[in-house]
Amino acid sequence: MHTTFAAAALVTGCICLTAAAAGAHHSVVANFDQSKSVTVTGRIKELDMRNPHSQITLDVPPPAGGAAVEWFIEWSDVNSLIRRSVPYDQLKVGDEVTITVSPSRRFPNVGYFRQAVLPGGKVLRDCGFGAFRRSVARGSTEIDCGDQR
Repeated sequence: MHTTFAAAALVTGCICLTAAAAGAHHSVVANFDQSKSVTVTGRIKELDMRNPHSQITLDVPPPAGGAAVEWFIEWSDVNSLIRRSVPYDQLKVGDEVTITVSPSRRFPNVGYFRQAVLPGGKVLRDCGFGAFRRSVARGSTEIDCGDQR
């Protein structure tokens, strides 16, 4: 009896955890409009480079002055960024940057990272998994963004 109850509890727990994880993970295409881009300039308030998604919090001053507006910029997981040789460590808290994002389909001031212009003018791009896969197929270590962005 106890073994049956323990097995049922274990199966139920696994189902609940799997459903929660599936609900937490989401599609970039479903949540961000990749046919549009928004460019925002502000100071990096927070960097959270992690799995399953990285996030940049940017304080963006409004055009008419007043209090800054926070932008939440989602990005790939840190493992994928490392695999694709994206030098994300060039982003520093406190730096003023200009970031181009694909805007959220549901929320204001939320976007998915496309590129950043760093202090000094260097451009930091992430060409995505497709470009990475094509470079591997060519046997190249250079990732070519092409015209996809």
